[in-house]
Amino acid sequence: MVRRSARHGRRPRLRRLRTLVRAAATSGAARITQRGIREITSVARTTCRRDPGPVYVECVPSGTPSPPPGIRLRGRETEQRMLTDALAGARAGQGTALLVCGGPGIGKTALVEHACEVARTPEVHRSRPQDAMVLKGAMVLSSAGAEPESAMPFAGLQRLLRPVADRVGDLPAQQEAAIEQAMESGQVAESDRFPLSIGVLRLLCLLGHSAPLLVCVDDAHLMDSASLDALAFAARRLGTDPVAMVFAARDDSPKPAVPGIPSVTLSPLPDAAVSEVLGDAAPGGIAAGVRAELVRAAHGNPLAARGFTAALSRDQLSGARPLPRTLALPAQLRSAYAPRVEALPEPARHLLLLAAADPECGADELVRAAGRPEVTVGDLEPAENAGLVRIDGAQVVFTDPLLQTAVYQSAPVVRRRAAHARLARVLDPKRDPSRYAGHRAAAAEGPDSELAAELAAAADTAKELNGHSVASAALEQAAELTPIPRLRACRLSTAAQDAWLSGMPERASELLERAEPDAVTPRQAGVLELIRGQIRLREGNAIDTADSLLATAEQLVPHDRELAVRSLMRAADAASFAGDPVRHAAAARRLAPLARDNDPPAMRLAFAFMDGCALSFAGDYAAAAAPLRQAVDLAEEVDTPAELIWASIAGLRLGDAPLVHALATRAVSVARRRGALAAVPQALEFLVYSEFWSGRFPSGIGNCMTGLRLARETDQPNCATHHLAALSLLAAIQGDAETCHERARAVAEQSCENSLGLPIALSSWALALLELAQGDAHGAFSRLRVLNHAGPGYGHPTMRLMTAPIFVEACARTGEYGRAETALAPYEAWAEATGSLSSLAITARCRGLLAASDDAAEQFEEALRLHRACGDDDVERARTALLYGTTLRRNRFPGRAREHLREALETFEWIGARLWVEQARGELRAIGDPEPAAEQQDRADSGDHGLTAQQHQIALLVAEGATNREVAAHMFISPRTVEHHLRGIFRKLNIRSRVDLARMFR
Repeated sequence: MVRRSARHGRRPRLRRLRTLVRAAATSGAARITQRGIREITSVARTTCRRDPGPVYVECVPSGTPSPPPGIRLRGRETEQRMLTDALAGARAGQGTALLVCGGPGIGKTALVEHACEVARTPEVHRSRPQDAMVLKGAMVLSSAGAEPESAMPFAGLQRLLRPVADRVGDLPAQQEAAIEQAMESGQVAESDRFPLSIGVLRLLCLLGHSAPLLVCVDDAHLMDSASLDALAFAARRLGTDPVAMVFAARDDSPKPAVPGIPSVTLSPLPDAAVSEVLGDAAPGGIAAGVRAELVRAAHGNPLAARGFTAALSRDQLSGARPLPRTLALPAQLRSAYAPRVEALPEPARHLLLLAAADPECGADELVRAAGRPEVTVGDLEPAENAGLVRIDGAQVVFTDPLLQTAVYQSAPVVRRRAAHARLARVLDPKRDPSRYAGHRAAAAEGPDSELAAELAAAADTAKELNGHSVASAALEQAAELTPIPRLRACRLSTAAQDAWLSGMPERASELLERAEPDAVTPRQAGVLELIRGQIRLREGNAIDTADSLLATAEQLVPHDRELAVRSLMRAADAASFAGDPVRHAAAARRLAPLARDNDPPAMRLAFAFMDGCALSFAGDYAAAAAPLRQAVDLAEEVDTPAELIWASIAGLRLGDAPLVHALATRAVSVARRRGALAAVPQALEFLVYSEFWSGRFPSGIGNCMTGLRLARETDQPNCATHHLAALSLLAAIQGDAETCHERARAVAEQSCENSLGLPIALSSWALALLELAQGDAHGAFSRLRVLNHAGPGYGHPTMRLMTAPIFVEACARTGEYGRAETALAPYEAWAEATGSLSSLAITARCRGLLAASDDAAEQFEEALRLHRACGDDDVERARTALLYGTTLRRNRFPGRAREHLREALETFEWIGARLWVEQARGELRAIGDPEPAAEQQDRADSGDHGLTAQQHQIALLVAEGATNREVAAHMFISPRTVEHHLRGIFRKLNIRSRVDLARMFR
């Protein structure tokens, strides 16, 4: 005990003392050297002489040296808390024992090491400044089972108790003799087993009463039975002694390694935790696609995840180089699984290898593939009894997916090839083309033209039955067996196309690289560039991609008309994504001469779609309607996702939301059925548009989130940006300003980099709609005016057309009637050309906003009649009702206004459009409409200070910083009327300025 000085002159020494104590706490009391103790004592004696508060520094010896900092645990928070609670119980005088079970590599040792670190870390106690500060760590005894010593009695106990052997002498003579006999000779008479076990228990309790004790036994399943029995005996009898015992053991035995104590079984880590483990193992970063593949292959096993990462190069982790087709399981894991497999009879091991080579094989197929008359299904019984597999119906299922990998990878290559050959012989190539092709390829010993042709044919069948991913793998195997370079390049490029469609662009790029050296003809080189262009369309710069695909089309025209058409269509898609009518027109001009009368429906749809889009971009909506309708009609004859997506876009250009919904839904269904995962988020982009228009917001949000997730999973950032822009529009409709702005900022950042005019225009639409709903008509007007003049990469001609109604509304509120007429003219021409009832209704609504007071009602009534005839545009109908009601209220027709405002309010409440709900309620209050009791109470709680409903609304807007002109535009009244109301508001509230008003309503 030492005293601390309060003199200012002693402060440097006090700081030195605190530094030493902190260093002791950081390193652990168990690791303070004698020199450190002397230094602390010396500084304390010369410095701390007047402060009565004592300082105690207690250094508790540890049973084993402290290990270096361990691996950071991920996803084991619950188990960590259990171990921490066990140690806390020991410190509080409550003995605890726990058995941690799990398979190889699941994290048992990491948890045990974590418990040891927690125990060694000193606890610092000082409730008040003048009280004692105690720095105290727990004693840790640790041991681990080792297979070479598992048959040596008491080897584990000797290893555990060796650091405290000097304390054995504190035991009664009989127990001391028994323990010393066990530790020195490994032999104890049967009559001394009980005194030995009691001695171990008493020794641990004696140690615990000196300092809290943690006993850790790792790999208990490998410890000799004599040692484990003695320790288990003690673990079952811990009472009020400050001792915690933690055992870790495999769970592959039907009986627990340490019976009679609580146990916890470690389950595989969730994917998020495995992803964090990978991040810890590769601080330099891992590409998203590579990370997803490693997470999938690890099956929740952290050791496997770290092993996979260690085996890959920096380029492979970053995605610059492809991953190996099969990730090699770490040798440590293979070795851990090996004893259980090697203990099985040879027939069982043979069947397990066959099952590992083809997990889809049933038990009877495995027996036939074994090719031995003496082998039966019953030979799998030893593997079942050992817990390695289970028979689920007819399937043989490995209880641990990594065990399957270990069985396969541990077998010599000759045995693996033989297993594949046997499996291929029992499969029907017509029913299971992909599996048959895979086994034939795996059994091959080198290039084989006939086998390669057979596998290529099987790939075609597999594409129809199993999808593009399986077909890609089969074609890749066929290419590897193809000795002719030109044919090998063809098969690799087709495999790359299938890989891209299945949502694996990185794999597709790697296959294209492998095909490039053998692509010697102009057609083959053009095919490779076409596939690369399709990939870049979804992840690169849209304008650059359009130029590249236009050049590729020129290269392909002399050699393959169909591929040239495909390249020009994709170039037009890229130009449309960028909002570039010039490049789109260039693609359309080059495409037109390639049309033939005898083209199949899919190609005729493409030509009609391109013709209609080009005319629409040029503003000739009347001429565009016929080819667009032709494209929609031809969609009935095609069943491919790309063509159905084009037909959906044609439906959008015709303003037919139900038709778009039907076509886009079909495109999604076809893409999923064919395994074209990359096409699903693309189709969802346009399905979401139709759902927005018809007010199906829950479905629209769900499909948008699904599209965003799939776009990211399939490495299509441009597609993801489009979905994010759609989500910003949804947030604007629902009045979620913060989310809308956040999403729009993200869209702007991503779109500017890749020249994506369409998403930028869509997010600008969202922000303008939000500003209009918030009463900022000037902000909406300015934003849309900028959008109207934006060039490629920053805007879109179609979005300028679609935002015209909002622009007209903003112009009407700000008095810009000339600009409103200019913006409405093309929208009106488009609505008349397409005959869309919803668009015609919106046109009439805009005319009502721009008409004189006497003529406005007629236009609004016509708009509502068209909305009712359409029946599938609830949102726009509600907005028309709101604007009509506002106009009627302004023209002093409160009775008629009330009917339309209530209709709008009901729809806005149903779709959750918060800001429009507030607008509708404000208008209803302005005409004296009774409001719900809950709303009245809310207003009473907030206090309206005797203001009328209209004055209250004006006061809120002014308090938020709106000018008289902005308030007038929001409420459809004149600035002079706003000024008149403000004078009344100031008088009622007894204030003199807008500043006072802002303070009162803050």
